[in-house]
Amino acid sequence: MNAWTFPDLQADQLELVREAERTLSADVVLAYAPVGAGDDPGDDPGLRPATLSDSELECLQGLEQMLHTVLVAYRV
Repeated sequence: MNAWTFPDLQADQLELVREAERTLSADVVLAYAPVGAGDDPGDDPGLRPATLSDSELECLQGLEQMLHTVLVAYRV
């Protein structure tokens, strides 16, 4: 099993993640980067995955490719 950490994103990359939060049907978008074996930091009982439309999911996947990271949209 992979462990995940929060990547060190530049200011312009963080702004892209913030823009995704504002435009997607999600409360929070978190970026993750793999680091090895361990627990998933997104395993928080207060967060649940957001239900995204096909176009929202495409947007998130495109942003993942731009940032070379994994993005997960959550609802609180």
